[in-house]
Amino acid sequence: MASLEILDKRFRELSAERFKEFEARLIRKKALADRAARFEKSREKARRDFLQSTGTNLANLDRERVKELRSQTKELGEFLEEFKGAAVSRPGKGAADAKDAAVRSATSAEAGHLVLPPFASSIFVGNINAFPIGPGDFGSGAINSGWVFPDDPSKIHIMDSGQADVWCFQAVAGSDDPEFAVNFGFIPASTATYEMTAILAFHGFYILRSDDGFFTCKSAEVKLTVEMNVNQYVDVGWQTFPALIDQTVTNDEEVTTYDRTQFFDYTTVLKAGDPVIVTVKGTVHATARGSGAYGELNFQAGTANYIQPLFLSVQQV
Repeated sequence: MASLEILDKRFRELSAERFKEFEARLIRKKALADRAARFEKSREKARRDFLQSTGTNLANLDRERVKELRSQTKELGEFLEEFKGAAVSRPGKGAADAKDAAVRSATSAEAGHLVLPPFASSIFVGNINAFPIGPGDFGSGAINSGWVFPDDPSKIHIMDSGQADVWCFQAVAGSDDPEFAVNFGFIPASTATYEMTAILAFHGFYILRSDDGFFTCKSAEVKLTVEMNVNQYVDVGWQTFPALIDQTVTNDEEVTTYDRTQFFDYTTVLKAGDPVIVTVKGTVHATARGSGAYGELNFQAGTANYIQPLFLSVQQV
């Protein structure tokens, strides 16, 4: 079997295994959310009974909550309309990325490193029906989840957003954070210790809005995390890195662009002659609680926002 076919077969096997793990997390999260929802019904009644016992006019309280929700929803819409467009339509940085990649890859090659383009990428989402599927393979899984293998592995488009109109003391179900993965493949020429450096360019933006009102305490957060793994026969193990983005606001609003080139390193012993898949996996998380609160982390909208795996540099050490 040709090297390309061997690597493709291994990539698909690994992706199938990892999607099963993603499905299992979704199923467990849904079970916990369903359990919390059952308890919430009785807790809500207990809260309202207590408030009524203190003389609180529940009809007035409900009416004011509806008014606040209506007002905050309007303000959120106006905020997004005024500020999001600039982040979506901003000029792209593809030319700068191409020049940067050319210089870095040429330097690595001159130093005797093996320089590899991305072999394949994947995206796992909790709701495949809400995901804009471009050219590529795709399929569905448990609870509307799904996977996508884009035709172009060098451009990953992914985003997450969240909001929940709840009181301070109400529980909120965890979000179904989408995951992306870029995979590089090669077959080692000799048994040795290898140092691998993956270089990815991140171009996106995040939105945080949380305006505390009288009836609800609010918050919004976004987080981007990345892990790296090497597989030859079995996974060597996921290596974690500090979060690339980790922002939370409780009474503020902002739209911030994010343009960074990041380096991820992994060192391990590999055997000659058998395929190796190097995976860089990321999770995109956005959530918010309280009326009008909103979180969004976007590497998808427009032509300037995406994640671009540049290359993998491999050397024996």
